[in-house]
Amino acid sequence: MTDHDDRETTSTAGSAASPVDPGQAMAIREVLIGTPGVQTVGEVVVHRLDKGGQLVTATLGFGRLTPVKDVVAVLTEVKAGIRAALPDVRGIVLEPEVAGPRTDVDPPTDTIIIRGAD
Repeated sequence: MTDHDDRETTSTAGSAASPVDPGQAMAIREVLIGTPGVQTVGEVVVHRLDKGGQLVTATLGFGRLTPVKDVVAVLTEVKAGIRAALPDVRGIVLEPEVAGPRTDVDPPTDTIIIRGAD
């Protein structure tokens, strides 16, 4: 299952406060959602830089069994996709989140109750 957050915001610290162009926001979101290997998309922030251009930051989720080399390859592909969609982007910061191990994978069998139809 894929979980995608619908937040696109701008930063006001160290950058000009201006709204995100909806077309640019959608282009970024489509790259993130459409890249194979990305399981979830968290917060996406577009910073408008004082000297022109933009800085895009995003949090991307990966499965706990995803090998590191695959995460690196996906991050590289996402960056290339963002740059192709928005050539004026000056920087891209992607934060990978890897799901932690589940604690409920192997519950003790004495906690499993199967009710009969009696």
